Amino acid sequence: MNPAAPDDEYLVPANAKGAPGISDLYEGFEVTPNDWNDVARLTFTFSQPVRNPRLHISGTGGATGDKSGNREDYWPGLEISAGTPVMPTFSNAAGFPGFKVTKREIVPASVARSKETTCGVVYMCGTARVDGTVSAFTVDMRARNVRKTRSAGQPFMWAAFRVTLEEDESDAPASYGAATHVVTDQFIGSGVSADNLTAVAFQPRRRTDADADSPFQPPSGALTPGGSLTLHVPVTGAGRGSAVAGWIDFNDNGRFEPGERAQSLVLPGLTRTALTWTVPRDVRSSASWLRLRMAGDPAELELPTGYASGGEVEDHPFAITASGLTITQSAPRDTAAKGERVTFVTTVGNPTELAQPARVAIGLRDVVDDARYRGASGGVTLTGKETLTWAGDLEPGEQKVIRAWFRVGGRESGNGELVANVTGSGVTQCRPGTLIQCGSKVKVKSGKARKSK
Repeated sequence: MNPAAPDDEYLVPANAKGAPGISDLYEGFEVTPNDWNDVARLTFTFSQPVRNPRLHISGTGGATGDKSGNREDYWPGLEISAGTPVMPTFSNAAGFPGFKVTKREIVPASVARSKETTCGVVYMCGTARVDGTVSAFTVDMRARNVRKTRSAGQPFMWAAFRVTLEEDESDAPASYGAATHVVTDQFIGSGVSADNLTAVAFQPRRRTDADADSPFQPPSGALTPGGSLTLHVPVTGAGRGSAVAGWIDFNDNGRFEPGERAQSLVLPGLTRTALTWTVPRDVRSSASWLRLRMAGDPAELELPTGYASGGEVEDHPFAITASGLTITQSAPRDTAAKGERVTFVTTVGNPTELAQPARVAIGLRDVVDDARYRGASGGVTLTGKETLTWAGDLEPGEQKVIRAWFRVGGRESGNGELVANVTGSGVTQCRPGTLIQCGSKVKVKSGKARKSK
């Protein structure tokens, strides 16, 4: 490969001259003047079936002359003569001035004696798509001799061929890294689209827009910290056997890490496979990402990034809803007068089947402006006079109950409400600042509490 190769206006991608290929001089073939002559048979072979390879042809043809004014031009022609496992066909992707492209061949639209040669006059320049999924295809190269007067010397023809392949690219945010797969007969779901056909990539790259391929919708529902998650992935073309690997950004740090990987071998003939992860115990609800990669060679799937010689890469937004600890809070009354006692009750529960670590903070800033703190149960710690905290492990089914007591009556600057806000780690339905689910409120009445007789 030569990424520095100049662009070619007759090729698509324009930088296809940098792709792998062959350039050769063909000499000594037998010539019948002013007729078609066989030059060479070329076979292009791939390690596995590839879809719609592109054959880029530049500067292919020949012309010679001598001091006596004799001249011979060799107009090239190409014919598809074989393919494995199917016979492919040609279609015109770009270029070919002065030539016509049919399903079977690429030949001059007409031939004539010429004073000068260029693309379209003697020389063939363009990109042909080889339609089909093939592991090999063969073309017969021929030369149409156009002789002026007599033989001008030994026949020769230059030929330059390069091949590019359809590729599928990742489309997750850039922080997750790029993955690129050659499009073959193996893919996720029922189909795969080719990406970025206008430029050859000399290293893995990512799409900057969303991929239209959507083989399945990632499952919804809550994940149990420490539990398992299984995704059933549909696949196509596993006749030779293959592998599927997946990564889920459980910690929502914008990277796919080794501990977030799952892999499964796909036996020949199967149409789906299962990937199973162990959900981290500290998983949090987040809007994250899932990457799936399929390839015939499992070694190409060790990393979430990089190049694979076949298969497909699929990225999907993945909403993580962690089914972890629960928090509720209540107060025994809706209103209280100055001098009355108010109790806030916070309950932390573990409904999962595994022991879970928990940390809870009860914000008191909007309580102590109208009431005085009188103590709490449950082993809590008062931090900075405005926050009660507790941390510990809860066994499956266990609950932790925290009671905090206050006496109404304090600063004159109060707002007339006692509002306790609760936040916690490892919880699902409690989010900072959400009073409905994560706190309770008591209205302070004007006047003083009545003394009982």
